[in-house]
Amino acid sequence: MKRLFYSYNKTQNGFTLLELVIVIVCIGFLGLIVLDRVWKYRIYDKIALLNKTNPLDLFLQKPNNYLGEIKDIQSIKEKGVWYFDKSDKSLSYIVSYPENFQTSVKGIKRTRHQLQLVYKDNNNNKRFDKGIDDINGLDMIKKEYYRWLVEK
Repeated sequence: MKRLFYSYNKTQNGFTLLELVIVIVCIGFLGLIVLDRVWKYRIYDKIALLNKTNPLDLFLQKPNNYLGEIKDIQSIKEKGVWYFDKSDKSLSYIVSYPENFQTSVKGIKRTRHQLQLVYKDNNNNKRFDKGIDDINGLDMIKKEYYRWLVEK
């Protein structure tokens, strides 16, 4: 009868500490990559929803001269105030000194601004496509030309 001998080497007792550290670092690195991708898409979805919304809704404390969301600007009698026009989704400021202000906006002299999504149009179709285009952020753009007149 043949006897089987098992060799038992005390130095080969499983993973070495170095191998264990390398495995943990690799798993941690892969986990960070996955988390970064998931987090990016989660944030991007929320940023895309902010396009053409009221930027002052993001403020914890609104300015004292902010009137809120308004549908009829003819009811505003004050100057030097901000309001959000729900009909055209713009943040507007009624200027305090309209005689020194030039704009193409009809009616009450005011500036009009809008939140606009800034993105890289990867498929060149001139619109944002979720999952295809890369979001760079948001920008506050002016909707119409205006300028302040300064005496020289």
